[in-house]
Amino acid sequence: MAENLINNKSLSIRVCSNGLSFCTYTPGKEEPFEYKVIDVNHTISLAANLKEILRTEPMLKQDYQRVNVLIATSRFTTVPVAAFQKEDIESFFKFSFPKEKAQHVSYNVLRRSGIAIVFGLERSIYQLLLDDFPRARFYAAASTLIEFFSEKSLIGVGRKMYVYLHEKEMTVYAFNQGRMLFVNTFVATSVADIQYYTLHVWKELGFDQIDDSLFIVGDQELRTIELSEKIKYFLQNVDVIDRSEDFKERLTKGNSLIPYDLQTLLVCGF
Repeated sequence: MAENLINNKSLSIRVCSNGLSFCTYTPGKEEPFEYKVIDVNHTISLAANLKEILRTEPMLKQDYQRVNVLIATSRFTTVPVAAFQKEDIESFFKFSFPKEKAQHVSYNVLRRSGIAIVFGLERSIYQLLLDDFPRARFYAAASTLIEFFSEKSLIGVGRKMYVYLHEKEMTVYAFNQGRMLFVNTFVATSVADIQYYTLHVWKELGFDQIDDSLFIVGDQELRTIELSEKIKYFLQNVDVIDRSEDFKERLTKGNSLIPYDLQTLLVCGF
């Protein structure tokens, strides 16, 4: 039994612009998740930090049945599955981000949503991870969030908008009964920024102030009562959701340490 638990262990690595974190999952344990944030040295590159961490971190030296890498990036674009060919991913990415320096370009196909997510990550980071974990699977955070919100949007009536706050940015996702209508990321460092972009997208999509719903989620301190009250002045159905509520019936049970996007990866069965 103990050997089976070890064989079924999984490792999830989260890479964002300013840091790294890791989460292991061992089924059968009373506390199945172990999460660790790495204190990076900001005087050197993230790739240099990763190289040192891969060399010294005991958590990364264990055997895992599965390794997932979550890239928390705004450098992604969507392509309808009907028009998607994996041979074209470099062209799709360069068209959307012509000024980006050389990146490794990858993709996730979201069958439920009928789209592919094409995203980039620094080549050196990709190669370092692949060298240590040859069978690692790479996902954009947007991919896991879209699948999670798509499922949630099927509950109840009306269209749904999800504002996800993260790393001094906000990403807006909009759905109509599981079908994605919109996704885009904006720089947002204040309540005023979030209010402006949210209401702007709401108006552009023609959402109804009474019949449609807005959900504010994520990990930032800006997910506050003040923000909710300011938006409720214009919209009727506004809900600021704590992740302990969003994931309480899920595998992670709303673990207060694991970032929101990483929890969507862990519960969506990627």
